[in-house]
Amino acid sequence: MQEIITSIQNWMALRSQPDQLVELFNHSSGFELDMSLFPQHQPLHAYAAVKDNGEFGFYVISQVNDVNSPDEVLSANCFWCGCEGLKSQEITEAVALARIDLWQTDYPEWIPEVVTTPFGIYETFFIPTEDLQPQTYSVSFALKADAVNPSGKIADLILNNGAGVYYDTVLGEPPYRDRSSYYILDLL
Repeated sequence: MQEIITSIQNWMALRSQPDQLVELFNHSSGFELDMSLFPQHQPLHAYAAVKDNGEFGFYVISQVNDVNSPDEVLSANCFWCGCEGLKSQEITEAVALARIDLWQTDYPEWIPEVVTTPFGIYETFFIPTEDLQPQTYSVSFALKADAVNPSGKIADLILNNGAGVYYDTVLGEPPYRDRSSYYILDLL
């Protein structure tokens, strides 16, 4: 569990460092998420993390397991999803690809802007899973228009099932929908 905590703390330390964040994202456009590892139809928490060796990724845990429990239980239910250079509610392929393209072109300018906002860059993502099957999804970083500030952009994740179906139900946090459901943050 200590590696998980340290890796999340490493991310927290980088959240206000735009140059280092841009460098991380220069080599990462997403990750693979194997839904068969998690209880079906339960939301997931994806904690951004950077291992001591510099590897960037997310520790993903089901919300039902992100609770006060022994370290070995938390560790056994928390899965590493290392970020890699992937190039590629259900949304259309055109919208998904536009958001992914917006990320790929705008993240170097977006990161320095977002780290100065009150909440900064995300700590976690909340991933609803009602429509997801127990299979592997490609997850791509994306940006979308901010509903509160249409001239602004917010972080997004696009899930692709590999058969031309794209999902966009993810919420970057903070602000948290329910901070009390993120037990791992209490360990930092």
